Order: sequence, then structure tokens, then C-alpha cells
Amino acid sequence: MNRKIIYSLLASLGCVTAHSSFANLTINEVDADQSGIDSSEFIELYDGGIGETSLTGYSLVFYNGSNDQSYRTVDLNNLSTNSNGYFVICGDDSLVENCDLDLTPNTNLIQNGADAVALFQAQASEFPNGSQVTNAHLISALVYDTNDNDDLGLSVLLTGGAVQVNENQAGNKDFESIQACSEWTTALPTPGLDNQCEPVEPISDLGECGETNQSAFNYISTVQGDMSDVYSDASLLLDQYVIIEAIVTTDLQGGPLANGDTSYQYSGYWLQEEIADYDDNDNTSEGVFVYDFSNDVNVGDKVRLLAQVAEFNQVTQLKSVQEMKVCSQNNHLPDAISLSLPVNSLTDFEALEGMLVSNAQHLVISDLYGTGYGLGNYGQFVVSSKLHFQPTEIALPMSEEAQAISEARLLDVLLIDDGVSKSYPSFIPFPDSSGLSADNPMRIGYTVPQVAGVLHAYRNNYTLVPSAITIDPTHARTLEPVKDTNANLIIAGMNVLNYFNGDGLGGGFPTARGARTAEAFDMQSKKIVAALQAIDADIIGLMELENDGFSSNSAIQNLMSELNQVQRAGNEYRFVNPFPDEPGKLMGTDAITVGLLYRPGKVSLMGETVILNSVNSPLDDDGEPLFDDSKNRPSLIQTFNFDHQKFTLSVNHLKSKGSRCGEVNEGSDGQASCNIMRTRAAEGLSQFLATNPTGIKTKEIMILGDLNAYSKEDPMQTFYSHGFANLKYTDKATEAQPYSYSFSGFLGSLDHALASESLLEHVVSVDAWHINSVEDSLMDYQTEENGQNYDSIDHYAEPDAYRSSDHDPIVVSLDMPGGHLGFFGLALLSALAFSRKTSMEDAR
Repeated sequence: MNRKIIYSLLASLGCVTAHSSFANLTINEVDADQSGIDSSEFIELYDGGIGETSLTGYSLVFYNGSNDQSYRTVDLNNLSTNSNGYFVICGDDSLVENCDLDLTPNTNLIQNGADAVALFQAQASEFPNGSQVTNAHLISALVYDTNDNDDLGLSVLLTGGAVQVNENQAGNKDFESIQACSEWTTALPTPGLDNQCEPVEPISDLGECGETNQSAFNYISTVQGDMSDVYSDASLLLDQYVIIEAIVTTDLQGGPLANGDTSYQYSGYWLQEEIADYDDNDNTSEGVFVYDFSNDVNVGDKVRLLAQVAEFNQVTQLKSVQEMKVCSQNNHLPDAISLSLPVNSLTDFEALEGMLVSNAQHLVISDLYGTGYGLGNYGQFVVSSKLHFQPTEIALPMSEEAQAISEARLLDVLLIDDGVSKSYPSFIPFPDSSGLSADNPMRIGYTVPQVAGVLHAYRNNYTLVPSAITIDPTHARTLEPVKDTNANLIIAGMNVLNYFNGDGLGGGFPTARGARTAEAFDMQSKKIVAALQAIDADIIGLMELENDGFSSNSAIQNLMSELNQVQRAGNEYRFVNPFPDEPGKLMGTDAITVGLLYRPGKVSLMGETVILNSVNSPLDDDGEPLFDDSKNRPSLIQTFNFDHQKFTLSVNHLKSKGSRCGEVNEGSDGQASCNIMRTRAAEGLSQFLATNPTGIKTKEIMILGDLNAYSKEDPMQTFYSHGFANLKYTDKATEAQPYSYSFSGFLGSLDHALASESLLEHVVSVDAWHINSVEDSLMDYQTEENGQNYDSIDHYAEPDAYRSSDHDPIVVSLDMPGGHLGFFGLALLSALAFSRKTSMEDAR
């Protein structure tokens, strides 16, 4: 039974345990402490004995327990385990046998603890020295010490709060290493060789099919144990050899796939007792996984085998099969157990581990990445009874309601896995047998009326490997956003996901962000243009443009030119230029910036173009700027005229929730990092807009952009206190529960359109067009992952609007007074606007 998974899930959503791995890669042995100067230190990785496993795309990170930050990162690209499955990293290969990678320094390479080493499936560049501990992309970790107190800052995130391992537990730290056996232990070092785990002598007599009187014979329920003891460390029969006789229900030993690809699967199969052999205890499982790719079996075989009870990834399994015979074939499989979500307790999952299950109700795809490695990476996605929304999207931070929302999701997620462990395969067997493709996508919100298969546990997630599944395209793609037919003015905001155009001349790739090749950038441009063309807005606020000025080679000029190529005459866009006399000047110092496009045939500019930054920000009581542009991107503010109606628009991109800002108790209130920074920015922006900064007095104001705050969080409350309405939560919204972004299995709104009271009365609809947040990242412009090219993902990107970014665009329809000119009136206004080549609008 996967007992520790219960604690890990409750302790830290998404964290992995000490022995967690995929493709069998684990940290298998660590020697951090020797007598005197530590000169024989090493870390051993192990792939379970498969051998020649590529380590490209993986990194080994060393963490310092004094500050829970990284102090060394090892790039494992272009390396692989040896033929026996081992890979050893050391400080001095003259002192460490079988060392594959000798690092500098020769001594004191690994700190003595309380510290940690962690294996990630991510590039080393993501872990510069001083990086805060994280469990994103974590594969395996060991938190260790030498008679030190436990470091919860490391263990909670890296090992689910498990007690750290003491290298001096036997009082022999100078001569022993920490080794992975049924649990972590210490023994004489064995770099590149089998760990010195206590041997258990196998039984020699398998017996005949049907015999139950042998002392080693056990039913699977006995091996798995009673789940009422959910926090028990392992099977009571751990390391013992047992005889089991049961039916093969699922075979994932490996082999060719239907499309001809070679399968990298679980290297084993699942056994389940015949119904007549079930015990009467609902807390025990009747199924178990057998790690065995040597003895060929088929679904329906009744097999009798002699194998050792083991724990891997804290899941009870059978391994080291000594003897096996097929008793009969083509047996009827046990009936699948009906599983309903949400479960009452995680023990409901646990008691069915290894057994065939089927869904009791229609389920919905709630996540394409967050709980597992993702649809593209390993063919995984998450189903639930309903969509889940960020706690602070619908409840106040730290409230009992927010806490309940967070906890409820733990009981309502099931990871669906295709059973193939190859990273970025060329064929993904969802949503139907024809496989994933650009025009046959998987989207959050699709329903799953039927799914059946074996229930497993994987990386602290309960996983179903389906033998049958039906996916219906509920909430399918739409061709355009919802816009009110009475509207005469459309305003939209869109995050364009690091739109970096190289040197602006077709070269200069890769850049600091965004597309890594000219071809990928061409696809990115086409996708964004397709989205903006379908939105067909009169004014467009943009976020995540490359901050490279406003010259003819700039990113905003590139995007505008591409977009104008598909506009009809008189409908072209221009960009708002805050520096008409200095085209190379940048808006702030961040790598990305905001921008504004508008149709001069529909609206004209009024007053000054203004940038809010630290210099002109309103001040707090201590005289410090409320708006800090060292973290927040400067806001771009412009007043527009529409048929003698004026309004001011501010385009914004506040500090992200990722990297930290050094705030007191940062992130402890459920609002992630830099909440105070964003809240101060919201206060500063609100005060600034109240001063009519463009020089045009108006009460009609809109705040648009990626505010990096969910709708109930402090920054949003600050805007509300200044009289701004969140349009997606008014009666003008096109959906009852809006969202624009998906993160860790929760939907929420980071992208907002806020309106002052006087402008609100002109709003007739607001729509978050779900072309990005619910789509898998395979559909975007990138053809690489973690710095590695994967030919298999090239064929998913198409020059359409879908996954043109990771945020959904927000589209606001307004019915402004006096704006219904009709066709001829609009044509005349367009002609007049385009004849004024030397006007103020041309300069901007």
C-alpha cells in the first residue's frame, strides 16, 4: 500500500517523496561525510537496472539547509546511466570507484547537513545558485544530516515532510553512506554497485497451482495490509518472499504500440485475486503490481509466482520474481469496482490500489499538467467530478472557505496515464483512437463519460491506466469570442507570452525569452495574429512584449505589421508610442513590457501618453513610491476619443507570483509571492489615475491587463475600494464563473478588465475567450522542452488562435453614446483619419 502518499498529499500539494521517480530514475546512494576533509563524496543515480538511460533534460541540485537555497547545480545533459543502470557523480574519481562525472572541487563537494540533494527533470539554468527550494519537476530527493535537527523547509517540499536521513544513524558516518533499500539505511559505500541491503533468502518451492497450504502462500490482501493503518510505513511482509496466485488484469511490460512506436512502459503487470479469494475487509486491496519484464504474461492469465515484497515510490509491489508458472489462460477478469469522485477519504483510493476500477459518474478533465508530468510529456491528464477554481478566486485569502476549497480538490483528482513512459511520444492515444492532433485536441472541460482500468499510485498521485476511455468534446473550441451585437466599440487585452522578435530582421534567435528559432517565432506570430484577428478589437492592450523600444525593428512594430497585413483597408492598427522622438527608448528595465494598439479609423488619441513608474508614483506615508517598477512593469496610460466620448485606458502587468520579493511571511496567506508589492502597485495606480494623468479630465476609466492577482486577493480588493468594478463579475459577463488561467489544477482569473462606475454603464458584455488556458502547451509554437528539441511535438502547432499564449484574452464590448454611425459614417471617419498623415496620431 502507498501509505506515505496520504501524508504527502495533505502536507504539500504536488510534492514528491524521497524515492519518487519516473523511468525508474532515483537518487540511490549518497556519501556526504568522511573522516577529516571530505574527499570521497559521491551521489549515485540508478535507473532500476534498465541501463543506458539518457539523463538529458535532468539536473542535480544541491540545497543548503541553513537557508533552503541551492548552492550547486549539475547539468546532466548528454550523459546516461551505464549498462547496469548506475551513474555516479563525485569530487575525486581517484578516490571514488566507478565515478562517471568528476566535479570540482575535489573536497567538500557535498555539504554535511542538514542539507539535501534533488534530481529534477529541468535544465540546470533554472537553478542558479541561491534558488529557493522547489518541488516543480522534482524526480527524486534525499534530505540528510549528521545528527542535526530536521529541516522542514527542505523536507516538506522535497520529501513530503518525511524525517530526514541521518548518515550517522549507526554511529559510523565517516565510513558509511546513505543507501536506498526498502527504506533509507547506512552501510559501507558501494558506488556504481548494488546497495548493501540485508539479503533475504528466497523460497525454493513454488508448489502447484491451487495449493494454499505452503507457509509462503499469501493472498494479495495480506501483502497489501489493512488500510485502517494508513500511516504504516510499509507492507508487514516487506522483503519477504511470498507465493501469490492471481489473474493478470493489465500488462504493461513493454513492446510495440499500435502505431509502430517502441513502448516504454511500466516494465510489469498487475495481478488481482479472483472474487472467490477476496477477503471481507473493504480496507484491503485485492490487487498488486509486479515489477517483472522477463516472464511474458497476457491479460487473463492466472499465474502463480514466487517474488519478493517491496516498496517502490512507497507503493507496495512484488519484484525479483524467482519462479512463475501460468496456471490457465483467458480467464474472466474480476469486475471493475465502481469509483465515485470525490472520495470521502484518500484511503478510499488506497484500498483499491492495484485493482480494476471504473467511473461511477461522468467526470471532467480538470487539468492537463499540474498533478503529473503533463499530456505531452508522458500522456497524462487529470479528471475530477467538476472543474476546480483557485481558492482566492472565489473566497477571501485565509478564510475557512478558501481552505476548504483547497482541501476539497485533494479528494477529487485522478491522474489518467497512457501507460507509456516515453517523453514526448509521437503518438498520444487521447482523446480517441486517432490520437492527439492540432485539430483533435484535449481541453480542460472535456467530459469523460466512461473510463476503466487499473488503479495505481504514481508520484503522490492516484493514477488510472485506462483499458477503455471515452472523451467527449464538451466546451469545444469556438471561432471567436462572445461580443454583444449592440456594441460599437471593442476593447481587448491579451498576454502574448514573451513575444520576442530576435534582431527584428529575421535573425538573432534564440533570445532571452520566447521563441528559440526564427521558425518558432513565425509560428508564434501567426498564432497571435489569428487570435487578434478573430477578436477584431478596436483597441488592444498587450502584455509580455519584448521591451526593445518602438523602432522599425521592435517587437511591437513587428506584431502590428503582421496584424495589419490581414486587415481590410481603413481598419489597420497603429501603436501608442510614449517616446515618438526616441524610438529606441525602453519602458522600464524589465525584459518584457506592455503595449497598446488602436485603430485610428475608430478612435483618436487625446492628451499625453503617460507611463506610471517609480519616479512619478504616488507615495506612501513614509515617502516611498507605491508603484515599484523594479518589480512591476510600468503601466501605459492613454486617453482616447470615440465620437466625442473620452475615456482613459491603463494597460498593466503587475509583478508575478513566482520569484520572491522578500516580504514578511511571504506566501503564507495563500496569495503567493509579492502580494504586498502588487497591492501597493494597485493603490499607486488607483491614486495616479484619479489625477487625470494624461491631462484630460474624465471619469470613464478602464484598467486592463495581467494583474497577477486572483479576484478575491488584496490587490483586487484595493481596486474595488477605489470604485473599480471587476467586469467579469458583473451582469455583463458571459459566464457565471470566469477564469483566464490554469495553474496546478485550479482555474482562476489573473487577467482583468476593471471599469469605473461611469464607464461601467456603457459596458454591454465581457468575455474571457478560452483559447489558451484550457489548451495543452503542445499546441503552442515551441518545438522544444527544457532546452531539448523533440521532433514528435512539431506537428501539433498550427497557425491558429489556439494556445497562442498561456492566458486567455479578455474582450469588452461597449455601447458608447453617439457611436452608431452606420457603414457610411464609419467609412467617412476612417478616410478622414488616414488622410491626416502628419497628425498627432501619426507620431504615435
